[in-house]
Amino acid sequence: MALTLASSGGWSVAAEQVVEYEVRPIENVLDQTFEIPDDGDPTLDVLGRARKQSPRRLVVIDREVEQIYGDKIYDFLNRHGVEYRPLVLPGGEATKTMRTVFRICRELDSFGVARRSEPLIVFGGGVLNDVGGMAASIYRRGIERIVYGTTLVALVDASVGAKVASDYNGYKNRLGTYRPARLIIADRRFLGTQDRRRLADGLSEILKLGIVCDSRLFELLEKRGATVLNEKFQGETEPGDKTAVAILEAAMAGMLSELHENLWEDQLARATYFGHTWSPKIEMRALELSRARLPWRRRAWLMHGEAVALDMVLSVLMACRRGLVTGEECERIVAVAKSLELPTWDPLLDDSDTLAAGLEDSIRHRDGKQLVPLPRGIGGVTFANDISHDEIAEAVEQMRSLGGQCLA
Repeated sequence: MALTLASSGGWSVAAEQVVEYEVRPIENVLDQTFEIPDDGDPTLDVLGRARKQSPRRLVVIDREVEQIYGDKIYDFLNRHGVEYRPLVLPGGEATKTMRTVFRICRELDSFGVARRSEPLIVFGGGVLNDVGGMAASIYRRGIERIVYGTTLVALVDASVGAKVASDYNGYKNRLGTYRPARLIIADRRFLGTQDRRRLADGLSEILKLGIVCDSRLFELLEKRGATVLNEKFQGETEPGDKTAVAILEAAMAGMLSELHENLWEDQLARATYFGHTWSPKIEMRALELSRARLPWRRRAWLMHGEAVALDMVLSVLMACRRGLVTGEECERIVAVAKSLELPTWDPLLDDSDTLAAGLEDSIRHRDGKQLVPLPRGIGGVTFANDISHDEIAEAVEQMRSLGGQCLA
């Protein structure tokens, strides 16, 4: 930190903030055979404890996770001497509100956590990571948190970056801060109790990285993605098969590689925006329509990764029309999306106003530029600033003509 006299009078302060967090793959963390190393190093304690540090924790748990793993979670905490209060909340996008954030803050106050030595613990998916992280980021101007990701989206996307958020005013992630969890525990065994739709939803975020960042990851998904989905990432078909682990580790490493030098999004041309230009508006519009209980929507809503998949296919078709990907590469990408049980069409794409609003809001989010990520081949990316509404409409019509699978 430096304090100097400013040339215009007054003082100039220059300071740097060190950001350090860890994503740690661990299997069977809740099992009775798992032991926490007792050497006093807080980086080795999955409960965020240094030697002689406070064992008190507020623990936020997804309602469905509590129903399946509640006994194991409470036994895990009891076995390791944690004095805890559980706060069980529903997951899902409808929970991602400031009302939920403030509820967590009230519980933090009621439980009386110490500011530095009693981190919030979260067992849940991307939504609880976001609202728990949002609460942790604003409570007493910031407390630490530890995340046990229990969904595929949480493991490979939501929990590994610095961003936390709440939906607001009809927009996805409209309120948010940058506050990475101090420690993210990535235990793939939680995925064994996930339903297929949620696993496919998470595979969309992995496919995103394969298309624009990592051709080898794409090829893994192309060859074995459907099998890994069937096995729920447990690797049961062939003893010793490490494909599930390889896909998870490639996805987490790829995401961290893209994010670590740009955690605060100073650079707005980001490969990880692929699939996230129109999808936020599509996702929130689907949630709005599901609340209206329209009869033509057999599915109650579009999950995050499903909306991302629609955005990706739309973007790939634009890239193909521009000669950035070949027709064969386009067909391969769409085929992999279908094999992973992701939608490649939805009636919401017929709403040109929703797509126009999605692009307009992305332009504001990207400081006045489109910066739409388009794949360049498989494994590469470029950024477009000249996409027209006519081009969008033509790509939508092509999506329809492909006879894509629809979840609505």
